[in-house]
Amino acid sequence: MSEEEIIILEEDDEEQEDVNPLETFIQEEDSEDKEEESPPLIEKIGKNRKKFALGVSLGALIIILSIVGLVWLIKETKEEITLAPIDTKKIAQELEEKTPTQSFAPSALETMLKKANLLYEQGNKLDALKIYENIAVFNEALSEYNIGVALMKEKNYKDALVSFKKAIENKENRTISSINAAVCALELGNMDLFKYYIDLSEAYLPLESNSPLYSYYVGLIHYYNDRYIEALAAFLHPTSEHYLDRQNYLSSKILSFLNSNHQAIDLLPNESINLLSLGLLNARTGELELAKTALKKAKEMGELKEKATIALSLVEAKKGNLQTTASLLKEGLKEYPDSFMENYSLKTTLKSSLFEINEAQKDFSDRDFFEKEKRYDLLFYFAPYQFFDAKQNIDTIRKGTLAVDLESPNDGLAILKRSTTLSKANISISEGIEKVLNHEVYKANQIFLKALKSHPKHSILHYNLGLTYAQLGNYTLANKHFTSSYRLNPKNYLAGVFALMSLDLISKPIDKFKEDLKETIDSDPTLGEDNLYKAFIHVIENNIVSAIRWTESEKEETPLNIMFSMIIAKLAHNQNAYLLNAKILQKTLPKDLVSNILAFHALYSENEIKAYAKAIQIDFRRLDLDKNAFYFGPKVAKEHYIKILQIGGLLHHERESLMKKVSLENKNLAQMMETLAYLNIYTHNFEEAYTIYNQLIDEHKIQDSRTLFLAAVASVGSNHPENAIALLELSKLTDENNLESRYALGLLYLEVDNYNGAAIQFQKIGDSGFESSYFDFEMLN
Repeated sequence: MSEEEIIILEEDDEEQEDVNPLETFIQEEDSEDKEEESPPLIEKIGKNRKKFALGVSLGALIIILSIVGLVWLIKETKEEITLAPIDTKKIAQELEEKTPTQSFAPSALETMLKKANLLYEQGNKLDALKIYENIAVFNEALSEYNIGVALMKEKNYKDALVSFKKAIENKENRTISSINAAVCALELGNMDLFKYYIDLSEAYLPLESNSPLYSYYVGLIHYYNDRYIEALAAFLHPTSEHYLDRQNYLSSKILSFLNSNHQAIDLLPNESINLLSLGLLNARTGELELAKTALKKAKEMGELKEKATIALSLVEAKKGNLQTTASLLKEGLKEYPDSFMENYSLKTTLKSSLFEINEAQKDFSDRDFFEKEKRYDLLFYFAPYQFFDAKQNIDTIRKGTLAVDLESPNDGLAILKRSTTLSKANISISEGIEKVLNHEVYKANQIFLKALKSHPKHSILHYNLGLTYAQLGNYTLANKHFTSSYRLNPKNYLAGVFALMSLDLISKPIDKFKEDLKETIDSDPTLGEDNLYKAFIHVIENNIVSAIRWTESEKEETPLNIMFSMIIAKLAHNQNAYLLNAKILQKTLPKDLVSNILAFHALYSENEIKAYAKAIQIDFRRLDLDKNAFYFGPKVAKEHYIKILQIGGLLHHERESLMKKVSLENKNLAQMMETLAYLNIYTHNFEEAYTIYNQLIDEHKIQDSRTLFLAAVASVGSNHPENAIALLELSKLTDENNLESRYALGLLYLEVDNYNGAAIQFQKIGDSGFESSYFDFEMLN
């Protein structure tokens, strides 16, 4: 598709216009609501402005004139356009004198023609010839005008401009001819000429003051001059019943530009040519199902198929159906290899709710705390780390000593050596848990990882390592180690349940593992029917009714049990149980950051959002909290604390405090720098975040998938898309199940016209209903 196009709408013209689904304005539809003397609409579609012109088909008039032998000889001309200055005094004088114009309707012209014929037959040839002369002059102008319209339809804008210039010089249809001439100039890229003719049309506009289409002409001229509010006023107050659908449509276009999308939808005429526009407007308002329905129908229309395919692919992306998006992209690339998306520019953006307080407050709801990933994160946060079996280790030492006493030194030494190895692993477990108690999860992770290398079949080491990965947000490695722990010790049911949760988080099939775990749990006679592990599986299956039975049984009030009870209460919409358990959790862990956030949320979440924000500023800030979980602890603590601060408008205050603390920190410097970088994203300090993440990656060698991804987030925010692509590629390679990285990479590939690369990334995500927490996109044209 060329950069600029003209569509001419004649009375019986059924051509569909080539609609750009991603433009600011909606493209125009055909209209059959024609007045006999009304001119058709010509639309100019360009990158920076959309212009219209008027043309009229006067075939009937030419037939009438041919009766009396008046023939117009059409000659092709290559005349160059020369500009005469607009003589406003002369135009004003003409208007003041109200010089009668010969802008006759065909019916009036027919009456004049009958009168001339009658005079001629009666012998009054002189008066008859005067009338014929006037008709001939009028016909010449109209013919020039019609020639111009025909040439415009053939996209011969240069010669069309010549014809319109002649029509203007003949003082006929000057307003409409000037508008058409302006369109031709715009198509030819001559902005000076465009400005001349659009000004000329406005100067001649008073000549149309008695026309029933006066408001229509006024609206078009305002629209050409980018005076959209004035144009809208004219279109919404028509001076006749003619072209109402057209004027409603133009009003819809302007309203869409002004982001009054619901009003634009209401005014959009209900015609098949508008299906694409309807789909796009519904997409804007978030009515994705309505958008999808309209775009599917538009896709079936040949003229709209390419544009509808693009639009539908992006709507499917918004719905999280990325496999369908990939299929539509491939379909479009195959069917339109030379033009698909050629004139469209996609811009990858960050969600405004990341750093806009009003947006964050608007989007705030229970899902911020209890959507699937957050539920699992909270369970990981309050889950217990497991200790070694001290009795088993002592028994091993005794067995080794006995073997030596019985003069079996080789066997005894091997047993004792193994017990020494076990002791080292147990020491590492103790050291790691000590770090965990201070929320130093990354350091605990490194301790467990190192210990596992010397004892790779230690079930408890695998479980603890998996738990650190889960708390850090690396669900792929968490799943690997939880699964290993469960396989090494099938009685470690918590490892099995957490393996199932982490498998669910990376969008992998869970049925086979789930059935194996269920069978193992059911075969254990020491477990009751409504045990904790089966209740976990019920929640994973979204079977809340069955999970409720566990809450009714007697249980120890451990942090994990209390947190799980809160989740079930919230999913069951039992606010009283939720609030009760939140208070118990806060009492159990009075200084814990997350337990206090949850207790605060339970107490105030029913309030209106502004009152909630005020309570954060006053009541929440009074709490005595251990902020280590925020400074260098699990990801869920950072996320929830930042969300609370954001809603309360306290992010910048916390950032200043954290910057001072980082400047004094030595023990956990890298982790605190990482938290500062993360906080900088939410305070819109993208360049600072980008710099810190680069330092963490290059100097501190923190190169896990999540850190690389967040560095890419900062890169996009600071307008470094090329660096973001490189970081996301690394993030994806580090963890192929990082769907956020794949989604962002797909969008950035679309931005740089790598459509096949984008399709590959989207295909890997699949139709899972994925919704990014960080990235969005917009169309620039």
